[in-house]
Amino acid sequence: MAIIGIDLGTTNCLAAVYAEDQIRIIRNSLGNVLTPSVVGIAEDGSILCGDIARERLITNPELTVSEFKRTMGTDHVYKLGLEAYSSQQLSSIMLRKIVSDAESFLGEKIEEAVISVPAYFDDKMRTATKQAAELAGIKCERLINEPSAAALAYLYKHGWKDGTYMVVDFGGGTLDVSVIDSFDGVMEIIAVAGNNRLGGKDINEAIYKYFCQTNGINEAELSLEEKAAIYRMSEASKIALSSNPIAVMTVVLDDQEYSLTLDNNMLIKIAHEVFEKLYAPIKKVLKDSRLSPDDLEAIVLVGGSCKMPTVAAYIEQVTGSRPCTDIDPDTAVCVGAGIFSGKKAKNEQLKDIVMTDICPFSLGVKSHDCNDEAVMSFIIERNSMLPCSNERSYYAYHEQQTKVEFNVYQGESIIPENNTFLGNLSIDCPPTPKGEFIANVRMTYDINGILIIDITNKDLVTVTKTLIGNNIRLSDKEKERIKARLDKLRFDRDKDEEQEFLVSRAERIIEETLSFERQAVIDALTSFKAVMQNGNSIQKRKAKESFSELLDRLDS
Repeated sequence: MAIIGIDLGTTNCLAAVYAEDQIRIIRNSLGNVLTPSVVGIAEDGSILCGDIARERLITNPELTVSEFKRTMGTDHVYKLGLEAYSSQQLSSIMLRKIVSDAESFLGEKIEEAVISVPAYFDDKMRTATKQAAELAGIKCERLINEPSAAALAYLYKHGWKDGTYMVVDFGGGTLDVSVIDSFDGVMEIIAVAGNNRLGGKDINEAIYKYFCQTNGINEAELSLEEKAAIYRMSEASKIALSSNPIAVMTVVLDDQEYSLTLDNNMLIKIAHEVFEKLYAPIKKVLKDSRLSPDDLEAIVLVGGSCKMPTVAAYIEQVTGSRPCTDIDPDTAVCVGAGIFSGKKAKNEQLKDIVMTDICPFSLGVKSHDCNDEAVMSFIIERNSMLPCSNERSYYAYHEQQTKVEFNVYQGESIIPENNTFLGNLSIDCPPTPKGEFIANVRMTYDINGILIIDITNKDLVTVTKTLIGNNIRLSDKEKERIKARLDKLRFDRDKDEEQEFLVSRAERIIEETLSFERQAVIDALTSFKAVMQNGNSIQKRKAKESFSELLDRLDS
């Protein structure tokens, strides 16, 4: 049985394994490295994942959902037909797909996975990610921060070179920035910052809005299919600018063609708010780590959005240092997760590598200042190395106080209610005059995200409670109920996945084209379906190749 590393991304998922002293990236059932993080339901009720589902975002938007990682750990639900799914349930469907493809690729059972998460994921999000793995039937004892995984990939490629590095992980839906120090095989995270709601998606949306604005299109009058078509072409134009000086965006709505020509200079103007938000966490980690860009060995860019020349140019402008782009930004996090899975499997080549982690958010309790105003009393500061344990003393707030209650929060605001509430606990005390010592509060936080609160009163009586993630953890009964429901979802393995993908792709192109191009695809699709239904294996293989080539030409 194997342990694999999984990059459970907002836009794409992928997996890797460390075996025979080398890293191998796993290919999915279509032979691709990247599996789009998209889930849909077909007309016959079967579940669609990845490439096929992505093609149906335009043709069947009400039966398809993407970018659900952005709401991980929240109460948000997505409607797929008549059913509603949480982010962790949709993520569990993606994990089932990734594990199934990995088992086919490796020819062995997958026992466990190391899953990457944004470094700035809070506890609810991390708990939801582990819950998704559990619902998928896969063991996940350890999460790894995405920038840490990317740093592992970078150091693996460069022979574990000592130095201090900044890793900027700018993906489809999240941004993470970390400062990491590597010395003698020990990787220590110094500081992290990020934005869990900033990514390439925001650039897509900026292009989308600009396209509608310049073409005089009223967004409110667009159908779901038309919005999806414009959004897809916005994303395609952004991707095209990664390797071309200009990109021409063309969309057909009600048999009328609309277009827009973009270059990278215009893109910076259109998405200037995104770039300004990109700078904030870079500035924050440098301040927290008390470093300047000159102290860094390298600034390493990973994540699909970092393939854009505008992103590298902007980071060079604000830091004065040219970023390093010599590792594949799409696969770096996955490679790092795969390397760590090899360490977890006790691979001899990786036994001397040590990784430390830090607490990304401060932890504390609600208290009162000398003006009797409620304030946050920080017990564990952000960027504290894990595991850590700190204690603070508290004093009676009322005369002859006989009970004290502590509300626990996670966050950086001095106003407790602006932070994330984690729970509360209380302890009885002997009558205590106002202003005298009443209790100590100790917080202990470990690398697996478990927070233990100990309150000890003046009589040395202690109460203990584990708070982290309790508000979204499911009971065993609830987990079994949800898992049973997901188990009933039909993943139709008897279908030809490549055939289904080509048909879905053709149907999407038909909606995006006009005139002779549209008719050409319709005719080709009809012929393709006939061969798939009645042809022999050789005819089917040739039909797939020629049909795929036609669709490639039209998409390009």
